[in-house]
Amino acid sequence: MAKKSDQGTDSELRFGRRVSREVSVLLTEIEKEPVPDRLLDLAQQLQKALSDKLANEN
Repeated sequence: MAKKSDQGTDSELRFGRRVSREVSVLLTEIEKEPVPDRLLDLAQQLQKALSDKLANEN
């Protein structure tokens, strides 16, 4: 008998990995960006990605 993962369904795990990749890409872009306006945009994208991830974990 297969044991259900405590981490969630396969779909949830794939979503979590995708969001984690998005967050990683955004953080890399933030580190490279010298322009404050672009940093604000990237920070807002990061905030949304993290918020979406937290909302889907519950």
